[in-house]
Amino acid sequence: MYYRLLLTYAYIKMQRIMVTHFEMWCWRRMEISWTDHVRSEEVLLRVNEQRNILHEIIKRKANWIGHILRRNCLLNKLLKVK
Repeated sequence: MYYRLLLTYAYIKMQRIMVTHFEMWCWRRMEISWTDHVRSEEVLLRVNEQRNILHEIIKRKANWIGHILRRNCLLNKLLKVK
């Protein structure tokens, strides 16, 4: 059981790293030539942005879960009435 939990944590952590790398890759493709050697912080300063795609994904997941839980609660109330 603990081993499976550890694997799940490692998988989620790897996904977060990959999403962050993808975000930086997108910013680099839009603003910077492929021959330039620029650090990630400099890229974010040039585009005047922050790393926020991961926060947006977490926020949308939380909203989706809340929506599903509210819907199921309403469905249970309707079934109990009938």
